[in-house]
Amino acid sequence: MVDSSVAESRLELYDRLDINTKEERRLQVLALWDYYSEVICEIATTYLGLSKDLKDKNLQQQWTRARNRLIQLSSFSSEGDYEEAIDDLHHIRNATFHDYENWPSIDPIRTIRGEAEDFREWLISYGETYDEKVNKLDARETMIRIAERNIEGVLQMDVPYEEPFKSTVIDKQDEAKELQRELNSIKDGDEISMKLLNILIDSMQYQEDSRQAWEYAGQVDYVLSEIAEPGVSPEEFGL
Repeated sequence: MVDSSVAESRLELYDRLDINTKEERRLQVLALWDYYSEVICEIATTYLGLSKDLKDKNLQQQWTRARNRLIQLSSFSSEGDYEEAIDDLHHIRNATFHDYENWPSIDPIRTIRGEAEDFREWLISYGETYDEKVNKLDARETMIRIAERNIEGVLQMDVPYEEPFKSTVIDKQDEAKELQRELNSIKDGDEISMKLLNILIDSMQYQEDSRQAWEYAGQVDYVLSEIAEPGVSPEEFGL
């Protein structure tokens, strides 16, 4: 069982620091990173069947692995504020701790902190539900559910404006539609066939390819917006 106050000491440290002091704000980023990482790892290893070496991964990888288990629940949805908070924290932390002169902005950090307790309660609830329900599913049903959710995730994804990321997502959505048809054609079987295994693997790859395309598109947007700022030269970004 995961205690409802797991990782609370990380938030207590955050709250003792002054967000208006830039040096302390950098430490708040680390406190939040440790908080979200500990919450995800404790719940994932307790309820979702993931191994202890999950803590050796970065936050984005930890969340992806946990989410890939939770999508087996028909009620699960990770869209919205929590998904955005983890993604933002991942990028803020990388930018901050790879540049000692980077001073993270106040508003995103404050928003991520504001989501912290609700995220913990939400993830514990889903973890307990997973432990109760998904462990009762047979292997074939579990594989079908994962593939369905992966395909749905790709099909529901917005298309970036920039190339080549736009084409990547469009192509993956077309491939996902075909994969959906293939999955529907074998749903009524009773064996774990090689075709079902390949559909599952492809669905995971399409989802990851689409997610990476969006992530890279966001990085390009960020760089271009920084270049557009007065006084910032393209040479500063190696262009």
